[in-house]
Amino acid sequence: MQLIMKNIYLFPLILVLLCFSFRAFAPNPEPSYDYEKIQKELLEQYQLKCELEYLKKVDDFKYALAIRESDNDWKKYNPYGYIGKFQFGKAALEVTGYGHVDFYDFLDNPAIFPEKDQDLAMDSLLNFNEFILRSYIENYVGEIFMDSIRITRTGLLAASLLAGPSNVKRFLTTNGKHNPSDHLGTRLSDYLFTFGEQYY
Repeated sequence: MQLIMKNIYLFPLILVLLCFSFRAFAPNPEPSYDYEKIQKELLEQYQLKCELEYLKKVDDFKYALAIRESDNDWKKYNPYGYIGKFQFGKAALEVTGYGHVDFYDFLDNPAIFPEKDQDLAMDSLLNFNEFILRSYIENYVGEIFMDSIRITRTGLLAASLLAGPSNVKRFLTTNGKHNPSDHLGTRLSDYLFTFGEQYY
């Protein structure tokens, strides 16, 4: 009887220990996830990555243009009235909203058309020319001209900077017979070939 009474007193303690053991070793419940929110965040991250990669490719293309035009010297000019690292002429300056920039004023003080503004002007000019050439880009990209020139989007845009989009159109519609050159003798087809890599 005495032994039973002792066990009765121990019984609550045993229950407490058992409950603690079950809680200690029970598996943790699975956390609840907002899968829709996670998918949205992953999509936003992917879109941002794609946007950054695209902008990097555009910058690579612009850098290649600047190297070709001026050795990437934003203060450069030539005797034919072209200025900056992309060698903007009067017509290009007008189209991009920088028509107020005067050639002779630039010679005296290149800071009136700083490098940052030149980059913005080139962005505007590329967008403008791409809009003008949109149907030609759609119809001619991938075609081979003059046996060795593969038409690419960036090649057409580069050629339009050299000779203007209207001359690019005529080059395409005449199968390369209309192939004008600039003051230095660089032909439209030269730019199509040089920038034939599809930068973006």
